Amino acid sequence: MKNAKDNRVNTLVVIFILLTLLISSFAMANNATPDEKVSSVFTHVETALIALKQGEHFNKVEIKKILTEYLLPEVNTRYFTYKVLGKHLAKVPDNLKNEFITELSQQLINSYTQLLSKYNNEAIKVGRSALSNSGKIATVNIEIIGQEKSNKAVVKLLQSENGNWQFFDIVVEGISLLQSKQNELNASINKIGIEETLVLLKKLNHNHN
Repeated sequence: MKNAKDNRVNTLVVIFILLTLLISSFAMANNATPDEKVSSVFTHVETALIALKQGEHFNKVEIKKILTEYLLPEVNTRYFTYKVLGKHLAKVPDNLKNEFITELSQQLINSYTQLLSKYNNEAIKVGRSALSNSGKIATVNIEIIGQEKSNKAVVKLLQSENGNWQFFDIVVEGISLLQSKQNELNASINKIGIEETLVLLKKLNHNHN
């Protein structure tokens, strides 16, 4: 009888410890500085890519799974989408805004999947972060170090209401993904309109799957 009671107590202790660790890790994630957040996300992505290479499973389908698991949850997809829509945002019906968020989030992952399909064991070095005057936007310099050459990139993050830092743009060698998508969407909306542009995004994403 005593052993059963002791086992119950031990089980409760283990559950308590696990819950404490979970809460602590969640708090640390929310309190992470911008450079810590970037380092954490990129370390997970880099480790997963290396594992794919070693296991000979390195393909776009698997890369996309990695980005969907590790990067997408850390992206402020609403902010990214609204910035991409830019001057057209006010003309987008409320019932279509969430659809644009879904499709442009998929476009973002597809774009990074294409970039990372060229990954060849490059090392990622994360630098210090810098804050905007408002303190709500941060930039983090990173260096992608290859055997023959290195590339520089800048990660941009927005601080959410709960203090968590979330990605909204990555600039590689001076080319901003957000601005590139904004230019594409602006040209499309001017030519075929908002609803047809959404249809086009859905078609592009479907063909990419």
